[in-house]
Amino acid sequence: MKKILIIILSLCSLSVFAQESGSQPPVENNDKKQLIQTIETLKIAFMTKELNLSTEEAEKFWPLYNNFSEEIKKARIENKDDDIAFQEKKVAVMKKYKDGFKKLLNNDDRVKKCFRAEPEFHKLLRKEWVRRQIQPNRQQRSNGGSNPNIGTRPPVAHPNHPSSNGGGPRG
Repeated sequence: MKKILIIILSLCSLSVFAQESGSQPPVENNDKKQLIQTIETLKIAFMTKELNLSTEEAEKFWPLYNNFSEEIKKARIENKDDDIAFQEKKVAVMKKYKDGFKKLLNNDDRVKKCFRAEPEFHKLLRKEWVRRQIQPNRQQRSNGGSNPNIGTRPPVAHPNHPSSNGGGPRG
């Protein structure tokens, strides 16, 4: 399950980050919406697994978490130029939702996991993207890259070796 999730994440993240970096032509609006939906679905699967949510818990958890997430997004937009103000607002939103999450998740450890799971998910996406950015560079180098002579030496003539010029006895 974890390997499948990582593979799907990597495919999705590659597309998202490649578009952001400008290395690919812009995607059609529908493709971008589908990609965002896929990433959202993967996030839900990841967090559901991390929090070990039952079906009953998930039905109650996701509406609350979506409201929480929307408030965080709103705070980020409102404080895009002031990171400290955003962090303060984020902490206030977390405090606001903590009791609701605790009531649903039944203990503090799961609430902590709840607040850590989405950043962990994004960390996995970034890590996979970086891995995919490095991987083509490694393949290019192992295939010779742009300069096939890097790492190779020209043959050196040894004066005492019979196969090299002038390697025979002098006389």
